[in-house]
Amino acid sequence: MQADPRGGSSSARRWKSLQYIAVDLPAIRAALSGHDHSQRLQALVALRHHSTADAEPILLMALESDTFIIRSFACMGLGRKRTEAGFHALLERAQQDKDPNVRAEAASALSWFGFERCTSLLLQLFSQDDHWLVRHSILAALSECGDPDVQLQVARHGLEGDDDTVRCSALELLGVLADSPLEGEAETLLLAASHDDNPWIRRTAARTIGSFPGETARRRCLELRQDSDYRVVAASMEATLKLDSGPRSEFSV
Repeated sequence: MQADPRGGSSSARRWKSLQYIAVDLPAIRAALSGHDHSQRLQALVALRHHSTADAEPILLMALESDTFIIRSFACMGLGRKRTEAGFHALLERAQQDKDPNVRAEAASALSWFGFERCTSLLLQLFSQDDHWLVRHSILAALSECGDPDVQLQVARHGLEGDDDTVRCSALELLGVLADSPLEGEAETLLLAASHDDNPWIRRTAARTIGSFPGETARRRCLELRQDSDYRVVAASMEATLKLDSGPRSEFSV
């Protein structure tokens, strides 16, 4: 299962696209006891139309499945129903499940319980789990937390790692700090990343810099138009156009 570049996961998209066919609880239980993966997934999706009291025990049972996609869907269902038993089950899966797809879905589902309760847990999971998919999921979740200090902290941590997918996600997260009290620190990190040896890092940094209206950002975008990689050049031109839509300056072209 691959991460969605827009922040979600393939199982989350599949959850949205599946049409539920099992309506009553006996049919759902029967489908989940079968061997047809498609019907089992549809049965889990159908639980969103049932009460929390009816859905919770079925979702908790599905969380014990040997099939990772079933456990992933169970995580999403428990996140939607938001019960205390579901919270603790999700935390256990986020910490201990053998499959990173499930850990990523569990971490994402935990965020649905509210950032006041889950932010510190997500930061802890980020520091403990170095799999790119789990970290990508947590970065995507924390992009919605509304706490600039937390967002800068997790972005810094992501940039310190070796995985370029995580580093790119961390750079994208810095974009939400434009016009925040931590704008200067975020911009400094982006400007440093724009000199990275990896063109994908430079490309992401260039694109994100377009959210920062200062003259330093504009100047760096213009410099990156001379980059040796055409993808970085394209990103810098896109960022410059975005900057030029704001207040004009001596660097406008």
